[in-house]
Amino acid sequence: MKFFKKPSVAVFLSILLVYISTMTSISVKLTDKCIDVTDGFYDGVRVEGVDYPATYDSVKELCSISDEIILIAKNYGIDTEELSYALDGLESAMIYSSEDISYIGWCYDDFIQQLKLVDGQLGNTGLSQRHTAAMEEYSAQMSSALEATEKNSAAYNETVRAFIREYDRFPISTWANLTDTYFPGYFGNM
Repeated sequence: MKFFKKPSVAVFLSILLVYISTMTSISVKLTDKCIDVTDGFYDGVRVEGVDYPATYDSVKELCSISDEIILIAKNYGIDTEELSYALDGLESAMIYSSEDISYIGWCYDDFIQQLKLVDGQLGNTGLSQRHTAAMEEYSAQMSSALEATEKNSAAYNETVRAFIREYDRFPISTWANLTDTYFPGYFGNM
């Protein structure tokens, strides 16, 4: 007990207690701010007074469309294995890596590349009248969803950019490193 009554030990423990409580408080508050920005991918964002829908919704729509395109492509012997793999990767990323928007963006880029490849192959294939009509509808939906994803992700990325401009500097960036707090990531190729 005499050990804790020494002035040097008391000062050291006081400093340690203040340091730990400060780092905990910073970590909690900074993590909450990061989550607020990341939630914009799923809930939509407001940039310069304009509301933008969630990027997540248009990405999910593209996933649904690709399921139908895969079914049609299989009827004509088009290899859809890479598209199916990319689709599974994207859907898994959105479920299991929901806080890592950069990883979701990487999976999305791979998925879009494979989707466009299969769509192009279908365009060069003699489709039946029923499949031609279906593909015209899916192509229109895909175009609309791609445009929405591009527009909404640009707005989301702007919120990330604003966050990084504000918080990625000393001393906050140092505190973030000390507390293992990860800043929100951009969606897609930045």
